[in-house]
Amino acid sequence: MSMYDLTKKQRKDRPLAALNRSVLDKIVKCPSSSIAFLTANGRGVRKSFARDIAIVMKALVNEMCLSSNKIGVATKDGFALRSWGYIADICDFPIWRVKQCVKFAFNKGWITSKQPRETYTGKDNLQKWRGLASIKRVTDAYFHDIGIFEQYKEAKTASKRWLKTFANRIGRPVKYIQTPITLLRRRRKEAAEAKNPVPIPQ
Repeated sequence: MSMYDLTKKQRKDRPLAALNRSVLDKIVKCPSSSIAFLTANGRGVRKSFARDIAIVMKALVNEMCLSSNKIGVATKDGFALRSWGYIADICDFPIWRVKQCVKFAFNKGWITSKQPRETYTGKDNLQKWRGLASIKRVTDAYFHDIGIFEQYKEAKTASKRWLKTFANRIGRPVKYIQTPITLLRRRRKEAAEAKNPVPIPQ
């Protein structure tokens, strides 16, 4: 169960997501008119590149949890993270184009991405590490740069209230439904190996 299951509304229909799309649509008509889309030497990015960056940022904000800024959706089973492949699919872009746009956004400080790791025993019986799904976030700086920070703060406050209501309705702690499913799975595995009860964040 997720927010959509309860409201039947698409996340892209949220007021902040609609405002974000409207602002970006205006900027891409003349990228040099916005400081947000200027290069390091003070020139506007190419219009075609600005358009694709805007498409990626629209997708990220559409898929963003306004409470935590993580890209994904809170469910009763934990937080379902969105992959770059998923973002590429909804943008209808090849993954390499998404990575080009994301590199620009990273350099601007608009998004962050951290990849947790877990240990496992390989076929050679040696302990090894592997990456889990990356935790991506849209930063406050992005909303500052495109001029909708106040609206973003209001939406964030409302989202936190809604998330508490959602958590109560499904009988889960807020921290649980905000913890990535992959991390919950790792904790269950670690708890099982240690023969301890499954830890549920409170």
